[in-house]
Parts: sequence; C-alpha cells; structure tokens
Amino acid sequence: MDFAPYITPILAIHLINVVLLFLILRRLKSGVWHALAGAAFFALSATAMDAWWKPMYVFDLLCTTFSLTSLLLWMHGRRLPAFVAFWFAYKSKELAVMLPAVLFVYEFLLGDARKGWRRFLPLIPFFATSLSFGLQGILLNPNKNNDYTFRFTLDSLRATLPFYARRLFFIPFGGALLFVLALIPDRRIWFGLLAMCLFLFTLLFLPGRLFEAYTYLPLTGAVIAMTAAGSRLNPAVVWILLALWFPWNYRQLNQEQTAKLAADDEVFVYVDKLQSWAAKHPEVKTLVYTAAPPSLHDWGVTAAWNIGHHTAGLKALYRDWPQSAKAIGEETVAYATWDGGTRTMSIQIHSPH
Repeated sequence: MDFAPYITPILAIHLINVVLLFLILRRLKSGVWHALAGAAFFALSATAMDAWWKPMYVFDLLCTTFSLTSLLLWMHGRRLPAFVAFWFAYKSKELAVMLPAVLFVYEFLLGDARKGWRRFLPLIPFFATSLSFGLQGILLNPNKNNDYTFRFTLDSLRATLPFYARRLFFIPFGGALLFVLALIPDRRIWFGLLAMCLFLFTLLFLPGRLFEAYTYLPLTGAVIAMTAAGSRLNPAVVWILLALWFPWNYRQLNQEQTAKLAADDEVFVYVDKLQSWAAKHPEVKTLVYTAAPPSLHDWGVTAAWNIGHHTAGLKALYRDWPQSAKAIGEETVAYATWDGGTRTMSIQIHSPH
C-alpha cells in the first residue's frame, strides 16, 4: 500500500516514451525543434495524467513503450526486432492488438512504393498474431455481460466517443478538431490521425471502461499528426502556440489533481479502517459491505480485505449481491457500513444466528 517507491519508475518509463516519440517524429522528417515541441506536448499533457500518476496503469505505459519501439524499429527496417517488441506490447496491454494495422498504414502511406506489394509481406506474422489474439479476446473472453465485455453497438459509441473526443483539449469533441488537419496534403498527418483512430478502436466498444489513462497510446498518434502539421510553420510559431496552450493544460491538470487527491484521500481512510479492523479480527474471513468510495471498485475492496488478512482468496461482498444473503445466513461475516459524508465506518461481527 506504499505507492511512493513506484512513482519514480513510472515517470522514468514515461520519459522513455517521450524520447521514443521524439525519435519517431525525427524519422518522419520533422525538424529538431518541431519534434521537441511535439515531445513536450506529449510529456506535459494532462490528457492521460493517470497513466504516469497511478502505478496501476503501468501496463498502459509499457504497452506504449513497446508499441513505439516496434514502430521505430519497423521504420528502420528491423522487422524481427519489431515483431518481438510488438509481442511484448501486446503482453503488456491488449490495446496493442491494432499495432499491425498501424504498421500497414505506415507502409501504405510512407513506405517505399518501389517495392510494390512485397513491402507488405513482412506484416503477415504481425497480422496472424494479432488475429489470433483478437479472436481469443472475443471468443474466449471470460467476462460475460460486465464492464470488460465488448459491446459492438451504437449505444457504446454514444458513450465512448464524447469521452475520448473531449480528453485531448478538454472541450466537448475537441479531439474532432484534429481531423481538420486531414485537409492538409501531408501523408504524415494522415498516418498520425489513422494511428490514433486505430489505437482507439477497441476502446470505443468498451463503454464500461472509460478511463483517462487509456488515451495514453492513442495520444501518440495525435502528436504525430499535430507535429507534422506544425512542421510547415516556423519553429518559433510552434513554440509560441505551445506556450499559449500550456496555461490551459495546467489549469486542467490542477483541477484533475485536486479531484483525484480528494478521491484518493477518501479511499485511504476507507482502506485504512478496513485493514485495521481485519488485522484485529483475523478469524472473520468474509466481508459484507453497504457502500464504498465511488472511485474504489469492488475488486479494490476485495484486495484491501485480503491485504488486511495477509492472505488471498477471501470474499468481500456488496450487500445487494445475491451471494451476500447466502453468506450472512451461513457464516460469520464482518458487516461494514460506510458514511461517505463523514468518512466514518462501522463494522460489526454478524453470525448466522
């Protein structure tokens, strides 16, 4: 439960991703100062703050690290190392399943046209692996009718599109403004926009999983597009625009920081009280609770209960779940009530009798 030691490593990974993105921008023939501006935007943006703030999102950071590494290696013609990096990217986070499509778009728009269709042949192992992963993710998904279930419906898009479209500039559908750049006849812009869309694709059908950190990898595509468009301007103009953007970005960062720290404080009080009680009553193995802080999911309550007992596999059941009534009727449980307004918790031992 001590998060401090994790902060330096995840910030280090974030900075590695910034460097990888800078190298990709340079490979796409952006000037040094233009590429530095794009990397600075990615490094400082509040869009995906949670990715480099909460250790639980280290998977998103590492997925981006290996995805950018794979793309950079592919740009340099290193096909086998690029495939290995793709494999590690997917093992970090399933979001990388669309990376082969991103590589295809790169070859189609920016590859060596003199090679004709032969330049796409090295992508066959990428697509075969991605297809295998994708089919397993859909057909063998153990999550049925919950937040992890894919929902290929218009209702899903109505929930996900506004959320992700707002994250880039923090105005409603602000991300849609990027597609104005597609009018500029620059294939690097088109590549960046398509990469952003492809990395977002699977997220659009998971309406139950709307988290800021998930925009971290798609943001790299947006930065590629914006940097390519900015490379047509004088570097001084680009940096002036970046300076004008930063106060607005800082304002959003400060607002989100205040809200996140307040929520984290509430969770800390809840978890601390729960674990303190569990440590004093190790004989009570099952928890039934009436409420929890909004930002603490049910698996968080379960984890806190198990950590308090220094074990695993113990049950923490929300009161309204069907299995809660069964547990209350058959075993001795800890019955916890929580008042979020006063941040007070009351826990009583409840036997079947």
